[in-house]
Amino acid sequence: MIDIHCHILPDMDDGPRNWEKSLTMARMAAADGIRVIVASPHLFRDKRVDLKALNDKGVILQKIRQFQEKLEAEQIPLTILPGCDCPLSLEALDLLKADRVMTINDGRRYLLLEMPDSSIPPAAPDICFQLQSQGLTPIITHPERHLVFLHNPERLLRFLDLGCLVQMTAGSLTGTFGRKVAKVSQTMVKKGYIQLIATDAHSTGGRPPVLSKAVAQLTKLIGKDPAQAMVTAIPEKIINGTPVF
Repeated sequence: MIDIHCHILPDMDDGPRNWEKSLTMARMAAADGIRVIVASPHLFRDKRVDLKALNDKGVILQKIRQFQEKLEAEQIPLTILPGCDCPLSLEALDLLKADRVMTINDGRRYLLLEMPDSSIPPAAPDICFQLQSQGLTPIITHPERHLVFLHNPERLLRFLDLGCLVQMTAGSLTGTFGRKVAKVSQTMVKKGYIQLIATDAHSTGGRPPVLSKAVAQLTKLIGKDPAQAMVTAIPEKIINGTPVF
């Protein structure tokens, strides 16, 4: 399986604090059947916009190289690729134009895009359209945990019509975030709003790097092949920079 969104790099955001914790997460992911992880730290270390706390591309790539060496030394069968959890903000868009934001696998074809916690900016659809016109497909992250989409899942249709992809957090389906989120997650999946499932893991605890439980739930909802595609064929196309559909 491929995990397209995971906070596994150490001391970069609210994920693991050191290499030991990152390696523990890696072992858990590998044991779950995950073979590729897109390491996607928040663009800004503390999530709030702070240009002095920017996880620049060079920093991410350096950590990726270090991590891969440690994985090989520990014989953990896992490949780590670069990415970034990018907030929808004017500052982030300026950094993206300056090529300082890490797109998935540094391919400048797909970008994990996180909406503000409790709102959808009126300009969001237009921004997504502009990104698409530049050859960059936004992947809207965890809408089932977003206040607006949680209460109005149909708001996702506008972004799907613009060609965006949508990624759900694995734990949302399995009850990690409560019954309401789980119920809405099932609805989104059944209506075809979701193309990807990822762990969005930050540790081995509350939100671990585990996909198999969510895939089992997906299989009950939409069938084995579509469920498997969300963690295999579709993310593989994304990391290779090829069209999903």
